[in-house]
Amino acid sequence: MSDKDTVSILMVDDEPANLLALEGVLGPLGQRLVQAQSGAEALRRVLDDDFAVILLDVRMPDMSGIETATLIRSRRRSQTTPIIFLTGLEKSPEMMFEGYSAGAVDYLTKPVVPAILRAKVEVFIELERARASLKREIEQRERAAGALEALNLLLEKRNGELAAANAELDAFCAAVSHDLRTPLTHVEGFIDLLQASAASKLSPGEQQYVGTIRESTMRMRQLIGEFLRFSRLGATELTTAPVDMETLVRECLEQLQPATQGRRIEWRLEPLPLASGDQELLRQVWVNLLSNAVKYSQTRDPACITVTGEVTGDEVVYRVTDNGVGFDPARAGRLFSAFYRLHSGSTFEGVGVGLASVKRIVQRHHGRVWADSAPDQGATFCFALPRGVEPGSPAR
Repeated sequence: MSDKDTVSILMVDDEPANLLALEGVLGPLGQRLVQAQSGAEALRRVLDDDFAVILLDVRMPDMSGIETATLIRSRRRSQTTPIIFLTGLEKSPEMMFEGYSAGAVDYLTKPVVPAILRAKVEVFIELERARASLKREIEQRERAAGALEALNLLLEKRNGELAAANAELDAFCAAVSHDLRTPLTHVEGFIDLLQASAASKLSPGEQQYVGTIRESTMRMRQLIGEFLRFSRLGATELTTAPVDMETLVRECLEQLQPATQGRRIEWRLEPLPLASGDQELLRQVWVNLLSNAVKYSQTRDPACITVTGEVTGDEVVYRVTDNGVGFDPARAGRLFSAFYRLHSGSTFEGVGVGLASVKRIVQRHHGRVWADSAPDQGATFCFALPRGVEPGSPAR
């Protein structure tokens, strides 16, 4: 039996022989037996310890069992401790009433029957164990609640710090992007002047150098523009409303027509459920995902791009699947990081912020993004939004 399962039992009697007899009866229960030979000693004991039950002799010199019980009950620590009176006198209604009034839960006449006494005491042992177990559980829950509250406060603090840091970062990115445009404009202007005034004097090699500079400045301007747009996504205020996603996708496909001219692409657009969100930001999500599918399927003839959507539990899930070059699934976790590229820029153009923008927009809608693929087996890019409106098929 563990220490936490062992309880204390107080035996109060002015006769040592009676205490010895009680110890013999209760010893087999394996509990801690505490003796007191007077009411005063019993009171000292209850000040220092908690007892599962007190066995109290009614007739004692100096302080009777009734007086002792009354004082035990008057103290907060012991006011609910069960008391069993033991008496050598014949029980009378008056005596029993006085005992019960003093706080007794039972009355036994000496000599007690050992089996009866053990059975009664065992009941209070189990009650004490249950009380102690409940107390421990309450304390554990209080500690857990305190720890949880502390963690919540820390989380709120960290969230506030993160929000402030993100706001500062967005402001910094916007400022840097804006400041980079001025010197870039000067470079572009001087290239124009150089080509206009000295083109005939430049050798073919020098003209190629100038062309490379111009291409680099154009790419840098594109990069700055993408960088600036990406930084503004965190500050853009959401205007939430029901969004007809199927119509939105069709509009995005029309927008992408110039980039798909001369290519054979089989578009498969299934009926899409409605979504709840900011229509213009969600338009950027679709443009980025569809452009991504067009770009990475450019080696396929024909390319096949499928757009699907479904309601799953509390979410509306949308998928864009292509039969393009795919990617290593081990690298999927980095796909949505800003400026991370799975393929070289010489093979597929881009600056690496399209999928990062998708992630930021979807997360601002309290949604999530993910992707599945295998090398040379196409890819599926998915995003899920909270189900904020009753989904349904939009009108054709």
